[in-house]
Amino acid sequence: MSDPVYFRGFDAVPATRTIIEQAACRLRNAIMQGELRPGQKLIEAELCRTLDISRASLREALRALEAEKLIELVLNRGPSVARLGYRDVEAIHEVWALLTAEAVADFTRIARPRDIGELEKALAALRDGIQGNAPLDQLAATNGFFATIMNKCGNTILSDVVDSLVSRINFLRAQALMHQGWGVLYAQEIGDILAAIRDRNPDAARAATRKHIASACAAAKQLSMSPELSSMANGRGRRDDAAGRARRPKARVAA
Repeated sequence: MSDPVYFRGFDAVPATRTIIEQAACRLRNAIMQGELRPGQKLIEAELCRTLDISRASLREALRALEAEKLIELVLNRGPSVARLGYRDVEAIHEVWALLTAEAVADFTRIARPRDIGELEKALAALRDGIQGNAPLDQLAATNGFFATIMNKCGNTILSDVVDSLVSRINFLRAQALMHQGWGVLYAQEIGDILAAIRDRNPDAARAATRKHIASACAAAKQLSMSPELSSMANGRGRRDDAAGRARRPKARVAA
């Protein structure tokens, strides 16, 4: 494969993992970052060359991702990246909002100053990504903000469940962030969450979190219905067309 399009711009995959775990991690990252797109058919021979693994090991990695609902394995059709329909997007965001809002409220009660400092750094990185027109940097900063909360809210099971939900919609979130209006809106909303955490107000933090996820849901639903997104999954169209046609939100300038 001349251009390893599947694996551009990844975080390092820990060398301590098994070959199958490393392959699953790289594929998961590719899906989350939008390098592998919903509905895209995966060619096993190309993946084996890119990942430098056997077909048997690749299929084990694909089965692991199927269990996470990131990959669809259909008999006689081969693997493809799972699609998300309008109702799927809506349902995922509904559960995500319920769980994340409670995690944020729990975090607000126990957060230490240095934990809040990590959130401030993530928010600053998000704003830098907006200024630099770097959607994946914005996505990484947003995920980093909530990852800090999930890792320190005191509930590891909740964190694992939320991670599995977010991994299924990160492609749509990245597409939305290609549109500057959504990024600015997200930064304002995340700033509101951080302000409530600083004030030690769990109820306000919970409400601000649900408001932010409602915005993310609105953007994702628009993109899930975009015909350009479907053409991209089949290898046609430009990646930025789908985001460019999404309805612009009335965003406020981040403080």
